[in-house]
Amino acid sequence: MLEASTHLFNIVWPSHLFSRKNFRKLWLNLHLILALTVGFEFVILGLTGSCNVFYYELNELFLPPLPAASQPQPRSLDSIMQTVKASHPQRTGGWSMVLPGYQSDYVWVKYPKPEETKDELYGPLEILVDPYSGTIVAEHFWGRTVISLVYEVHAALVTGKISAEIGKIGFKVVCFFGVFLFVSCLSGLYLWWPRGGKFKQALTVKLHSSPQRFYFDLHKTIGFYSSLLLLVIAFTGFAFGYKDAIKPLVNYFSAVKADHLKNPGLKSTALDLSPAISIAQAIVIADQVFPHAELRGLDTPDGKEGVYMVAKRQADEAYRQSPRSKVWIDQYSGKVLAVQDPRRFTAGETFLNLLWSLHDGEFLGFPGRVLWFTVGFAPLALYITGILRWLQKRRAAAMKLAKQASTCN
Repeated sequence: MLEASTHLFNIVWPSHLFSRKNFRKLWLNLHLILALTVGFEFVILGLTGSCNVFYYELNELFLPPLPAASQPQPRSLDSIMQTVKASHPQRTGGWSMVLPGYQSDYVWVKYPKPEETKDELYGPLEILVDPYSGTIVAEHFWGRTVISLVYEVHAALVTGKISAEIGKIGFKVVCFFGVFLFVSCLSGLYLWWPRGGKFKQALTVKLHSSPQRFYFDLHKTIGFYSSLLLLVIAFTGFAFGYKDAIKPLVNYFSAVKADHLKNPGLKSTALDLSPAISIAQAIVIADQVFPHAELRGLDTPDGKEGVYMVAKRQADEAYRQSPRSKVWIDQYSGKVLAVQDPRRFTAGETFLNLLWSLHDGEFLGFPGRVLWFTVGFAPLALYITGILRWLQKRRAAAMKLAKQASTCN
């Protein structure tokens, strides 16, 4: 009976299909198909991603230098906000401020939904202010400068500039490329795995070998050394667009009670003849909640029912530019309406909270960002060496067929 069952299985699923040679060929073909179909997209996303790691620094690269120690005291944020509003009196909604000290030297003041870009997926007005003189040194709409356009290519292939709805589709498409990159990395690792345990040979490049061997060695070594980070980047990139698919898996291991990236939808209660508190007063109130945390940014109230949001960074937070320690404050009474403390997140919420800093290397500080910047060039190197190696093999196969044909004749 057992022999009959085995014979039947071999008829339906011939054993030779599962041989090591055929299994390796399957992965090789999959790896090749991904390279030829979406490999160039990996190159674009890698190069633009490297640029995005230093988005703030690149935007400030050609701005006038800040004064030296002659003006050690920066202007108050209330004063800076008054200057910005006076320059844009028609913009009556809420503003966001990102403070200097990490990635940037200037105060970044952003208006999230300007009339000029209201139909785009994302198009804030970004204004850069000298923190000492309080003067505006630069301003632009997102996607209208080279650096922000590069970011737009990375995020949604510029589809967000067509319309918000098309941009959402483009964003989903870009995020789904993370699946292809993840599979490409896994298949590459399987093909790289050395037979007979010859790991030293598999991890080195023979510099004085033939072009064929040199390109092959370069491809496999770059692929191996960059694979771990590329897998992380691929997974996190996918998770940005498909968090609803990731949450149930994370929730299985640790409860995810809230989405801490969303605004809690709080409102201020207007009091009769009560003026709104100042930015400085809102910061003082937030300091009482997080007394030892660094002030990194804030949102001003959006309309009469809007609230202040003050963002501070505690010492152990992965995020430095956009930390998660936040305090929401009623703009009239100064009452603390809500507090977000990353130290109280569940393990699952902490994991989801880390996705962005894992995607750009920020959780490791400046060295991490440099490392992620470098890895962004790996898809380009892998694409070039992979295509060259593929062309070499095609030429070799063509020459072999030609030789066989001449022999037969």
